[in-house]
Amino acid sequence: MYCDLRNGATKGATGEGTEPMLTDTSTSAGRAVLLHDRHPTLEELTATAHLLAARHPHLCRVRTLGTSRAGRPLLLLSIGHAADNVLVVTGAHADEFPGRSGLVELAHRVLARPDLRESTAWHLLLCLDPDGAHLAEGGHHARTLPEYFAHYFRPAAEEQPEWAPAIGGTLPESRILLDLIDELRPSLQFSLHGADIGGTFVQATRDPAALADPLAKSAADLGIPVETGSYDTFWLQARGPGVFLMEPHHLDRQESTTGMLAPDHRKDTGVLAGTWFAPRRHGGATVIVETPAWTSDHLTDTRPADDARTRLTACADQLRDRGRLLTELLDATPPHPDDTALLRAARTPLAALRQLADEWDPRAGGQDLLRPGLMTRAKLAGIELWAHRIPVRTAALLRRALDPADARPDRLLRDWCAQYQRRFQPVRLPVARQADHQANTVQAAVELTRPPGRAA
Repeated sequence: MYCDLRNGATKGATGEGTEPMLTDTSTSAGRAVLLHDRHPTLEELTATAHLLAARHPHLCRVRTLGTSRAGRPLLLLSIGHAADNVLVVTGAHADEFPGRSGLVELAHRVLARPDLRESTAWHLLLCLDPDGAHLAEGGHHARTLPEYFAHYFRPAAEEQPEWAPAIGGTLPESRILLDLIDELRPSLQFSLHGADIGGTFVQATRDPAALADPLAKSAADLGIPVETGSYDTFWLQARGPGVFLMEPHHLDRQESTTGMLAPDHRKDTGVLAGTWFAPRRHGGATVIVETPAWTSDHLTDTRPADDARTRLTACADQLRDRGRLLTELLDATPPHPDDTALLRAARTPLAALRQLADEWDPRAGGQDLLRPGLMTRAKLAGIELWAHRIPVRTAALLRRALDPADARPDRLLRDWCAQYQRRFQPVRLPVARQADHQANTVQAAVELTRPPGRAA
């Protein structure tokens, strides 16, 4: 369901009338989602949580779990008092905004429907990385890809709270989340993620096969393609279209997309101590829900890929060429007394460019990608997407970090962003539909864990 911004009517993806979204438009965050078609700011999220707690004091409570490295609070909105706990985390990545709107929609659904809280208490972590979100603010209202990248920020890999424990990092935000998991012992932890261009998919630490149908239904109703070719999931076991099972050893392969490969001695200790697998200590599981801001139909085709060797070689060469230009820019930066968050952040995708080029190149480590039956058209398109996305991200970070008088980062960002759009022809997904899909997927996953006939 989504809000038609021209006349305020609520329609399904087919245009037929449906029940309206449950987001309360009297809250600032609700108005942002439904009326202004943008994601809420962190201030609006905070105000909404406190307003809901004031309106429903017997159901809602807000507490501060601790503070970030820069002293910003990490806030938890809890709804209901049932024995079974569900934890929903947003803001794990500063550049991913759909989770904010999904959280607003989910909170209002739970309050509007007693059956959703009859046997489940809901705990909503408003933002895991408020420091990173502060540096990315501005991208939440972007309506075009260039506007989004004008405000782009994603911290260095070791400064991402959800990820850091798996690579041996220690951050106060990570500790807060891990302590909360041990306190709540959630049956399910959800991490709400997003992407600039793509489709929707789910990763889970417990077999997610049963989620394939509800994911597909929500996606179809809202006009979102189900993504089968994301490089994030390339080495994961597919348990249905767009649903993937994660095991700890898979993360060692995934880390190449972040530019942070873990030392071998952390394979059994660091990963298992990470935030995704922490609920296992208490018999729980984690579900990661991905929703795009702009959709593309190029990542859904499961037919065998055409001319994979040539296209993989071209992707590897593109990464190396663009990485060389970006490295020259970074190396030419005048010495700075303090290493800024933006420059530290830029080094992570630069490392990923080098790692992925060697990983994809059939003349190097990419031979494994050419084995029969592995490379679909969607997977090859997913690799091509990363070959565009990572250089664009790096250029966006350098554009903000370097001397504003230096036009080179701006020129690279403008040219590469245009090529990215030409290749994947993105279509902007209204924010209300992003929110609806996040909430639909979380709700479906919780309902699937309940005995037949019992309310969620």
